[in-house]
Amino acid sequence: MINEEHYARLKESVQGWNEWRVKNPEIIPDLREANLSEANLSGANLSRADLTDAYFYRADLREANLSGANLSRADLTDAYFYRANLSEANLNEAYLVGVDLSGANRSNTYLKEADDHSLVLSGANLNGANLSNAFFFNANLSYADLSGANLSYAFLFDANLSRTHLNQANLSYANFDNANLSYADLSGANLSHADLIRTQALGANFTSAIFTGACLEDWNYNYGTKLNNIDCQYVYLKSDKQERRPSSGEFAPGEFTKLFQKALETVDLIFRNGVDWEAFAYSFRKTQVENESSDLAIQNIEIKGDGMVVVGVKVSSSADKAKFHSDFVQGYEFAHKVLSERYKAEISSKDAQIVHYGEQVQRQGEYINNLFYLLNQQQTVQKAMAENPGKISNNNFYNPQFGGGFVDAQTVNAQQIDGNITNYAPDMRQNLAEAGAEIQQLLNQLAQTNPTTDAVTEAIHQEIKRNPTLKARLISALKAGVLEGLKTFVNHPLFNIPAETIKGFLEAE
Repeated sequence: MINEEHYARLKESVQGWNEWRVKNPEIIPDLREANLSEANLSGANLSRADLTDAYFYRADLREANLSGANLSRADLTDAYFYRANLSEANLNEAYLVGVDLSGANRSNTYLKEADDHSLVLSGANLNGANLSNAFFFNANLSYADLSGANLSYAFLFDANLSRTHLNQANLSYANFDNANLSYADLSGANLSHADLIRTQALGANFTSAIFTGACLEDWNYNYGTKLNNIDCQYVYLKSDKQERRPSSGEFAPGEFTKLFQKALETVDLIFRNGVDWEAFAYSFRKTQVENESSDLAIQNIEIKGDGMVVVGVKVSSSADKAKFHSDFVQGYEFAHKVLSERYKAEISSKDAQIVHYGEQVQRQGEYINNLFYLLNQQQTVQKAMAENPGKISNNNFYNPQFGGGFVDAQTVNAQQIDGNITNYAPDMRQNLAEAGAEIQQLLNQLAQTNPTTDAVTEAIHQEIKRNPTLKARLISALKAGVLEGLKTFVNHPLFNIPAETIKGFLEAE
């Protein structure tokens, strides 16, 4: 219980209290459960005082000395701590909702009037303070000095910790959900088992920090984020200890840094119940057009099992990954919903459902094959583009009609080839039609990569050299004089391929 004599002395006069403390340095003030609401304690010497469960509502503690004080479970709502000394203080489970620590440890800090239910600690020194289990909901701790502080198990939901000094701090099991740690100094900090879900860490310094067991779901970092000499055995990419990395064992030295440096240029699109590839194709193309400066490209497709598919998309280092992800998800959900409604309308009987399901499985398989083919083909096109730097705007290739880009080569026939070839033998017409179909399919795939005309021409040349069947068909048509009678070999919405160009490729072989 509270020492009534100590309580009376403090309430009577701060000056008298301080003089008494000087004369009796061995006495540890016992002010447990003291009601100090709205008390003027400015400049009071409360060092090492036991203030457990004390009530400081609207108390004035400006320039007070609270070093080493025990403030566990204290209610500090609306208290003023301007330039107070809280070093080595114990604020375990203290009520700190709405705390404002902006500008802590900065000279000539301006004391702002507190909003309702907020704690002002501007200019306070919390170096080495014990803040374990403390609540900092929506707190502003920017520029604060919390170096060496104990914030284990602290709750920092939505807290602003930008440019805060947290070096060597104990942040184990702390919750930083949606917190802002941009440009904060966390060098040497212990973040083991901490939650950094949707945490902003742009430009933050994590050099030599400990990350073992931390959850890094959707945290946001960039090239300015320092991840050197990280001490980490494993992390989780999803809450509730899901998506462990590595999936088994431990990181080798340097692997943690490599993992997240690589992820800087990758956005993972996660589908937990399979992929509607038609909806995917629509949304990806739409997002490409709307984010043309991000240089989007499919990097890999992983089948995880249990219906989960992860599509890795490579983006430029300067791209807004959050915007790309949001734009894609919105487009995908829209297209998936429209297609689902369309499919339901088309299915009128159980037999029709079975047939439709089989067609969908086959179509999705074709989409997967086309996507993988596109990944391989991009290397050839990108090489040609590097040699021919002219560029066509993405808008030139935008096809607003859903489903454009993946064409069944079997539907392409001789009527798609300009000129009259009816006078030739049926097998010759068939050869030429099939050759035209193959090139038509290649052009549709190339259109997804936005190449230049020179790059397309070179890609066709490479395909003729690579594909002996196609080459044989074309040579047969050339010898029969068919190609000479055609002005344009293939008509495409984006490219027209002159027959003379194809002829030139064949004669050069």
